Amino acid sequence: MKLRKFTDTGHAKYVLLYNKIKESVIKNNGDIKKGYTKVLKDEIEDLKNDISYSKEVLSGKNLKIQNFKNSYELGVYLNNLLSDCNQIEINFDEKMWDWITLFHFDLVFSSSMSGISEHRYILSDDWFIRYRHLIRTPWYAVNTYGNASKLFLSKAAYIGSDYLEQYISHRISENYTPSAVIAYELYYDKEMHKPRPGYSKKFIRKKGIKTLVKASLGRLIDKINQYNQIYNIWLMEPKDIISLLPKEFDDLKKLNGHK
Repeated sequence: MKLRKFTDTGHAKYVLLYNKIKESVIKNNGDIKKGYTKVLKDEIEDLKNDISYSKEVLSGKNLKIQNFKNSYELGVYLNNLLSDCNQIEINFDEKMWDWITLFHFDLVFSSSMSGISEHRYILSDDWFIRYRHLIRTPWYAVNTYGNASKLFLSKAAYIGSDYLEQYISHRISENYTPSAVIAYELYYDKEMHKPRPGYSKKFIRKKGIKTLVKASLGRLIDKINQYNQIYNIWLMEPKDIISLLPKEFDDLKKLNGHK
């Protein structure tokens, strides 16, 4: 099917249908298998196939249902799908992103999930939650950070990424995109093809006490913000910034072949 976007009426219908699904799951004590009934699945399928509620995106390509090993593969697929589109126009086009979500609904709405928050399926313009959308976010990460987005998109397409949410919560991530490369070089295990565990959160609780995690992603962002006041980091290579990091990062540097 050619890429489409909701009409106003279609988008309103989709939002109502998702809330109907969410209410059904809640009534079934959070059991997605029971709450996402065959009737509701049929309504999702009917809305997807009813072209009166959507219109073609002329610069888009054809979509096809397929499986993705993780959100990174989904992001690469979406980046290719939308490569001929005006990137500024599609950036926050909720009618397009939510229609793509509808098309891939079975991919991102799984009984294996632990959450059903609407901002995963309905794009919000709220800065604090817009990066939790399960379809737009993989596209944004691949489109913005390239190969480094593997750090943020290593899990199944229906699971949000703590690494990404922690990273995006810092404003510098939107402007100084090389910071994603630096994070990837430190926290992504290239042999195991997955993020190194234990570093995504800046603070954890130990015996009820808020405790700083040394060499964590939050600490890295602290150092990059500090270096931005001292150096012209925009003209520096990621490896040069990594070399400036203090002793607490030494183990991570060694693991990834940095001095």
